[in-house]
Amino acid sequence: MFRRIVLPSLIGVLLAGPVLAQTDVTLGPVPTSHPDLYARVKVAGFSAPVDIHQSGMKTRMDLSEGGVLQSYIADRDKGVLIAMTATGQSRVALVFPLDHNEGVVPLPLDLGVINAAGAQLTTVGASIVNGRSCRLLSFSGYLNQAGMLCVTPDNIILRMTSAGRREPLFEVTDLAVARQDPKWFKAPPDYQVSVVPAIGGASAAPANDAATAATPTSPDADPLPRVIYARPKTKP
Repeated sequence: MFRRIVLPSLIGVLLAGPVLAQTDVTLGPVPTSHPDLYARVKVAGFSAPVDIHQSGMKTRMDLSEGGVLQSYIADRDKGVLIAMTATGQSRVALVFPLDHNEGVVPLPLDLGVINAAGAQLTTVGASIVNGRSCRLLSFSGYLNQAGMLCVTPDNIILRMTSAGRREPLFEVTDLAVARQDPKWFKAPPDYQVSVVPAIGGASAAPANDAATAATPTSPDADPLPRVIYARPKTKP
């Protein structure tokens, strides 16, 4: 079930607007920025880990299975969601409009995201995840699920477990809290970029603005990506 949330529904979840917070745990205001970090995360149902880069209001997720690399970049500063797929020689990136305000995400690493989504949170104890101490919180009302969280003193979620199951939905196996290179949050220039218009006339940021720099793994790529503006089909 959680796998279906992470992959096919990821874009829809990220495009959803924020909801009001309700919590028994005092967290202060809903965050307007998140800590810079890199995390390798073991996700239920996946044979390979998920790599996450986070900086301010930008998050990147890289998923690799069956020879296909899928990357998702949510940039709430610019109001864009970039969904990238790489398989063989094919490199495609779709740019969607994204709400600037905080919303729910399938792999929340910041407790403030759970709080902002309206989940109920209660402290129930303490634990250790991969050598890192964390406090245990029960939660309900996040992505229609309830369960347990293990959270560091600086509110980074190390483990999320759904009620009624032993295996965690996700668990952080490697964590580095450090400044992230801005290049992680832009589509590489060797990707063919298409801008997808929103319903009602809204539009994403210009594709060249969302994809003008290479990632650290492709320094020799061309300086600018090929950009295609996707248009809705019309009847003749």
